[in-house]
Amino acid sequence: MSKLINLFILLLLSGPVFAQSEVQLSEKFIFEVAAKGAPQIDQIQAAFLSVNLQRGQLNEQFAPELFGRGSYSETNEKPIITFIPIFSPVKTAQLGVRQNLKSGFAAEAAINTDQRSANSATSGKFRDVTTTTLSFTMQMDLWKDLFGRTSKARVESAEMDSKRAQLEKDIQTKTFLISLRRIYWSLVANQESLKISEQLLKTAQKQAAETQRRFKDSVAETDEVAGYNAQVASRQGTLTYLEYQRETLIKQLKNLLPELSESQLKLADYDLNTTFNEVMGCTATIAQQAKVPMNFTQYDEATDLIRKVRVQAKTINSRYSDVDLKLYGTVKSTGVSSSQGANGFTGSYGGSLGDMENNNRSGYDVGLRFSLPLGSVKADNQRTKELYDEKRLSAAIDSNDARVNNTHYQLVSSITLLNEIIRSQKVNSEQLSKRLTHMRKKYVQARASVNDLVQDQDALLNSELATIDTQLQILNVLFDYLAIFTETPCSFNRI
Repeated sequence: MSKLINLFILLLLSGPVFAQSEVQLSEKFIFEVAAKGAPQIDQIQAAFLSVNLQRGQLNEQFAPELFGRGSYSETNEKPIITFIPIFSPVKTAQLGVRQNLKSGFAAEAAINTDQRSANSATSGKFRDVTTTTLSFTMQMDLWKDLFGRTSKARVESAEMDSKRAQLEKDIQTKTFLISLRRIYWSLVANQESLKISEQLLKTAQKQAAETQRRFKDSVAETDEVAGYNAQVASRQGTLTYLEYQRETLIKQLKNLLPELSESQLKLADYDLNTTFNEVMGCTATIAQQAKVPMNFTQYDEATDLIRKVRVQAKTINSRYSDVDLKLYGTVKSTGVSSSQGANGFTGSYGGSLGDMENNNRSGYDVGLRFSLPLGSVKADNQRTKELYDEKRLSAAIDSNDARVNNTHYQLVSSITLLNEIIRSQKVNSEQLSKRLTHMRKKYVQARASVNDLVQDQDALLNSELATIDTQLQILNVLFDYLAIFTETPCSFNRI
């Protein structure tokens, strides 16, 4: 029993009992995880659905609507004047269809019934006396929405907003995937830098050990030993910083893809040469475009839609504080069923309908309705809304245009400079590699010291580190470009 207890305590002290599962990280795997769901993807879709909801709520106003009501009332009250009957019970019902039209008209068709009974000492007995009215009403806006001027503008604006939201959803989704790729390739560059930094650390340790041996043989000075020991500490610090940078990148990736939170991430095999050739091919395709390639981006389509929305906004806002004037007309037919007999007056629903069918019971009603805002509050709001929409939409247009133009021209100039740096670094690395090959021969022949050999190794490795940094900068510049020109036709644009 004591052995089991000691084993249990040892397990607790040694760390978690259940280790994290290891995941081989690649671009394809990241895309597969993102396709299953990610918080940022959900936010992008929620923003799109919000715009669609606003469009749907606007269209609700122009959808046909069935309406109705019904009531039953009964009373035992006494009439104030004996010859005025108190009707009880009273049954009323209404059923109809109405719709607001985008053309500035509103239509309503309805049937109303009223059936009532009463006992009166002077007027006699009433039983189920029924009145039925069929009506059709049309309303026309005479000013604010004449022939649907503002209604059509609002609907078209909502439609264009929805199309723009779809484009933005596609753009933002691709931008999100690019941000994942950016982290992935930063991890690759970090791993390559770690490999080289580990070699640099080993050469520094070798230098320090050699200097320490020489110091014991009274060949080296104390300051030389301290210098090489400081170099070891410096490179150990660089290695530690790169490991910290790696953990930071992994944390960023896990924040974007929570499904990976419980996993231990390890980079799968990758081919740097193939990837960099694809990058160069992609930049060459871009550099061949004499003008901004609008067919490579969806921003121009989004900008065109914003321009159309701005035109519609001006139409809508121009009538914001105007008088609301409406003409309405109703045609109707009213049938009454009330037949006098020995027991008083009686009626029925069928009798009221028959009265309309057999007799001319038609009528009509025509009128005007208007409302006019008093004071300057609504006019002030109109000016504010006009200014707000103009500033908001113009800023979006200018921002998109500037982003598209500047991104293209900046990439062409930046890539040219970075490619020149890469060429220079490659030449430098090739020359250092040749020098190192000759230095190894001299070292084997005892014509060069270990310090000379190690220094040449350091120079080559530092050159390779600089090349990795420059290549990562090229990748980041290209990712910035692909976030705007999402449709760029090149093999590296794998989204």
